[in-house]
Amino acid sequence: MIRVNCTVNKGHYTHLDVRGHSGSADRGEDLICAGVSTVLFGLCNALDVIAGIETVRIDHNLITIDILKPDQTTDTMMHTGLIQLQTVEEQYSQFMKIHLTEE
Repeated sequence: MIRVNCTVNKGHYTHLDVRGHSGSADRGEDLICAGVSTVLFGLCNALDVIAGIETVRIDHNLITIDILKPDQTTDTMMHTGLIQLQTVEEQYSQFMKIHLTEE
């Protein structure tokens, strides 16, 4: 199961972590994991190149993004990434869950 946790603080996206493996196919052949990875790596690269965000950690089966100084640009990028992940969740909810926390 892929688990996505996203935090919104005072209307701004401040944290996203994604962990796990969908288990829908063997590793290397799992299209759900490939899709989620594509969304996340694109989001991480955009945050780095466009917004200069350096608080991205990538580990085995874990990607963590912390936005220390959120603004309209980072909110737009994070919201776009979350919409893409929600699209995957809608189609494959047995393999992926998204949890949104508002603080």
